Amino acid sequence: MYIELSPAYGRDYRSGKEVKAAFDAHKDFMGDYQVGFSLINKPQIPVGATVLLRYKGMRSVVAHKVVA
Repeated sequence: MYIELSPAYGRDYRSGKEVKAAFDAHKDFMGDYQVGFSLINKPQIPVGATVLLRYKGMRSVVAHKVVA
C-alpha cells in the first residue's frame, strides 16, 4: 500500500530527512484520494505501508516505510 502525503497547515520541509522526522513525530499531513483527502498522521496508517512524503514546495518526494 502506498499513500502520498503532503505537509498540512502550510508547513514545508527542506529535506527528506526533515520531512521523515516530522512524520515520525506524528505531525499532521494531508492525505491523497486513498484517505479521502483528509488530515492524517503516523498512528492512523497501517504498519508496513509506504508513504510518499512531499517536501520542497511539493516538488520533491521521499518514500518512507511505516514501522511500529
